[in-house]
Amino acid sequence: MTTHHGWSGSPALRLAVQLPPTARAGVVLCPPLGQEGVIAYRTLRLLADGLEARGVASVRYDPSGRGDSADDGDPDAQVRSARAAAAVLRRSGVERIAFVGLASAALVAFAAVGDDDALVVWDAPASGRAWLRRQRALATITIGPDRIVDGVESLVGIDLGPAETAVVGALAYAPRSATTVAVVRPGAVPPRGLGPVEVLEVDGTAELLDGTSIDARIPADAVETVVGRLDAWAPATAAPTTPPALDEVLDVDDRVSERVLRIGPDGLFAVETVSSAQDEDAPVVLLHNGGAEHRTGAVDYQVALARTLARDGARVVRVDRRGTGESSDVRADEDAFLFAQEWVDDQHEVVAALRVPSERLAIVGMCAGAWLAGRAVDEHPRLVVEISPNDYRRTPAAPGSYAGSAQAVADASRLRRALRAPYNRLVPARVRDAIARRGALGGVVGHLGPIVEHGTDVVVVAAPEDIERFERYGGRRAVRRWGAKVSVVEVPDGDHALFSPAMRRAVVTEVRSRIAETFPAGAVAG
Repeated sequence: MTTHHGWSGSPALRLAVQLPPTARAGVVLCPPLGQEGVIAYRTLRLLADGLEARGVASVRYDPSGRGDSADDGDPDAQVRSARAAAAVLRRSGVERIAFVGLASAALVAFAAVGDDDALVVWDAPASGRAWLRRQRALATITIGPDRIVDGVESLVGIDLGPAETAVVGALAYAPRSATTVAVVRPGAVPPRGLGPVEVLEVDGTAELLDGTSIDARIPADAVETVVGRLDAWAPATAAPTTPPALDEVLDVDDRVSERVLRIGPDGLFAVETVSSAQDEDAPVVLLHNGGAEHRTGAVDYQVALARTLARDGARVVRVDRRGTGESSDVRADEDAFLFAQEWVDDQHEVVAALRVPSERLAIVGMCAGAWLAGRAVDEHPRLVVEISPNDYRRTPAAPGSYAGSAQAVADASRLRRALRAPYNRLVPARVRDAIARRGALGGVVGHLGPIVEHGTDVVVVAAPEDIERFERYGGRRAVRRWGAKVSVVEVPDGDHALFSPAMRRAVVTEVRSRIAETFPAGAVAG
């Protein structure tokens, strides 16, 4: 499969265009809003691959103002971006267009679709108002009451200002005469506002969307059903296509720019952020996202952090490890490399390719990325910042095993659920903690020891729930042992996943200050 990556338009969209030499039609794959879009990233890639194999072009994109795209405060950016993505396909020689919207993206796809275009909505919410109502309920549970700051509302994985909230809330459906297909879960019905439409029942949507990125499973049969229906819709004859004219560099502002990198023998996908005023001895900051998630970070915090650090004078790289985002071929049965040696190898591959002296290297990781940053023994970074760490194992997990064990806990048998409470009641906490430290989760001293003793400064930034775990697994002992080499910053009103605006602000502030303190301008060792 050949994918063209780059930016297009103003404000610029980050695009991934899969364009066969001749194409029968083209499909705009609209990304779901917030965390739904993060979870569905690899599924949409598999869908694009299936379409290309049948001679159908596709475009995936980050709406302007989101992800790797340019900043944009327009409340209508979601719908405008979907139409702009379709225009890229048309300029490439594709005449027939379909829009596909999964979950919340169904609302965007409907609003963007032309009168003669085809439309597929998959697990569509009833309306924008209904989607907002459910997301607010989830956000109140996940983030808490302080999720609205200065009128900006934090939902699960997305911040919405008042104007955009009004636009999203007003999104609704209406009957249309062109091809319209609703893909639904078994026993579900399509949104009433669409009127009579073709309905396809598929399994696997719940396994994709109703959990976290850790245990999400790509629904192969559902993807094949959607691909098959679009294949049947597309004309039999194909027309020649022209590769899209995409910009290789995004000018974020008059100083900061970004470009796509392919790193090492595995071709890991990354985005590099630099400043035109950057010193030749500038520090290099490698950003690792959490879970099995791609490079942008929760509510795009890694994008904002990278651009801010570049303005401060650093060179910043945010990377998709294997099995995430755009790195490695996507398969329906792929293993998640959470806490696995493959990701440790990926980190080594990236640092080696960047050719940065260890005294100018900082690694910042969140959750699983925090564990990975702590494994950078061979890289000898000057600074490691671990955000929301919750695992301290020294022995990497086998591919797929962490996700499997997490699913096993979620799907615990009746016997296991029955035994859990008496075990916690009868076995003293200190004994349970000792057992846990000997098990897969390891301990803080064993986790941090190798990098600290090689001269790396470590900063832990975490919400109370992760601080409690840090201390339970020996964090206080680590601080006593190494003193100022290990410092801990607790964010009292933060959260593990960084959905909370307070947590994200604290993280950005702390990382900036630690980078500035560790690599003062003009004082970087050469």
